[in-house]
Amino acid sequence: MKVTHKKIILLLVVLAVLGAGFLLVPRKRPLQSYLQRAELAFQDKEFTRSIELYLQALKYYPQSERIPEILMTIGDIYNFSLGNTEQAGKAYKMVTDKYPKTIFSRKALQSSAEMYDKSQQFEDALLAYQGIIDGFPNAGDIDEIRYQVGMMALKLKKYEPARRSLMSIIENNSNTPIADRVLNQLGNIFFMEGASQQAVQVLEVAVEKYPDSPLVTEMKFNLGNAYEETGQLIKALNTYQDIFQTYPNPQVIQKKVESLQTKLKGQRDLKEKILKERAKPKQTMEGEKVITH
Repeated sequence: MKVTHKKIILLLVVLAVLGAGFLLVPRKRPLQSYLQRAELAFQDKEFTRSIELYLQALKYYPQSERIPEILMTIGDIYNFSLGNTEQAGKAYKMVTDKYPKTIFSRKALQSSAEMYDKSQQFEDALLAYQGIIDGFPNAGDIDEIRYQVGMMALKLKKYEPARRSLMSIIENNSNTPIADRVLNQLGNIFFMEGASQQAVQVLEVAVEKYPDSPLVTEMKFNLGNAYEETGQLIKALNTYQDIFQTYPNPQVIQKKVESLQTKLKGQRDLKEKILKERAKPKQTMEGEKVITH
């Protein structure tokens, strides 16, 4: 059978189309290939491209043991490189939901908590830190995590839960290395709740037990405030004067000292006036002096 010229051209066109289609069809590469290309794209600051390659790895290798690691990496790129809190949170949540007992779940909870705290999403941050306590109660830094739960509650003005969280640290570990921080914040919470006398008691213990703490100046400042609130003006004055050289903003201390000195002088003047009044001879209703024997 004689093949016409037109048929040959048509056949060549069909073969060309089939060949192009074969080349354009996505081919499944080895997992390591996707990961290496994603890492190279990240190093070149092609962050969106890097994420696309990691997502391809997830698509083609859904059963790989490296899935939680890949999800964690995607979350970190969204978080640290693209500043996309929403997408980062979704990636971290996939890790914690699907792989709750892995080290990557622990890392995802920590990263999401810090991310939400930084973006002032304190409720989400609190839940993430609480997730660490619930899922990893024997973590070596559990005191720090409880402290962060307390701080998130404090930022939300939930004073009682904040206080309970901080007190649980001392109750569970009286020798915790963050005791100075815990006591300082407990004092602050009592003060904010209007329980200034309890604030004084806690902060006096903190200052006495941890005189070498890097927080000692802050603790004394807070103690001075509590002394003022409870009317212990001389103690407040002495406390402020004690940190005049170490407080970051000496002008604040100077104003407090001057204010207290004015108040104390007013109290002394009032006291002297009262004593003078009492020392005057009593008079009768007619204005005559009462003669005493």
